[in-house]
Amino acid sequence: MEDKFSDLANTLTDLINILREFEKTKDDYKKPDIRAYLVKMLSLAEIIGNTALIHTQKLLDDVDDYLSNPQKEKFSALINDAIKLQNDLWEI
Repeated sequence: MEDKFSDLANTLTDLINILREFEKTKDDYKKPDIRAYLVKMLSLAEIIGNTALIHTQKLLDDVDDYLSNPQKEKFSALINDAIKLQNDLWEI
């Protein structure tokens, strides 16, 4: 199970990086990659269960909202939430 937490945290790192790239470029071709990371994260969170799933689902909703209407404020809040979730996963 520890591997699943680690995999989720690493996938979250990859998601944060690609979101930062998207914020800089607004390149719509990055959206499918972002959505692929979201699907992987949701799959891992469903296996892990507990609060990781709740936080991951909220983050995924926030990412979808941001991708449909990319604004700097939403991006900053999204990255902060993602980093907070990542830190929580490493503590577990």
